[in-house]
Amino acid sequence: MTSSETSGELLVCGRPVEGFLEEIEAFHGWKAPGLVLGGFMLDWAMELIGPDVEADAIVETCHCLPDAVQIFTPCTIGNGWLKVFDWDKFALSLYDRRKLTGHRVWFDLSKARSVPNLHNWYMRLVPKKELSLEVLLESILDARRSVLSSRTIKVTRFYERKKKGVIEICSGCGEAYPAVQGLQCLTCQGEGYYDASE
Repeated sequence: MTSSETSGELLVCGRPVEGFLEEIEAFHGWKAPGLVLGGFMLDWAMELIGPDVEADAIVETCHCLPDAVQIFTPCTIGNGWLKVFDWDKFALSLYDRRKLTGHRVWFDLSKARSVPNLHNWYMRLVPKKELSLEVLLESILDARRSVLSSRTIKVTRFYERKKKGVIEICSGCGEAYPAVQGLQCLTCQGEGYYDASE
């Protein structure tokens, strides 16, 4: 499952490029450059960790990269195998969930300087209307791993999966909620994200 060429055909995450791009569009809604780049990052991390490792994933941005992990691996937010940090760093790690060893892959800006379209896009140095999606995708497909770096890591924090605790029934709304939130759910405490106006 590498971004290799078989019979002259580029494979990314074990898929021909067209299939890879179609899966991205079907899941994400469009061929987002960050997700395409993330596919190459994930492809390399998968190759480095090997095929027989039960891996968990950590992604260091909320933008695009989590979707690459969810499309091309069994790691999802819902099953707890994917952790997403809002650090706004374009990096991901795959690691053996038992040994806590793995590999971190990131978009390396020093290498990206050799691919001006990618560097300028990521750093927002060029308005979107001046850099078409087609040109940007072509730059990513040409650059592949040349704009990425990797390192071996040992995960030391944030690897535990959240366990469900005690559940209570909220005296305010009657819904089930985690007891650690207090005497009522967060919404009834005024910390919710919506107003139930009638």
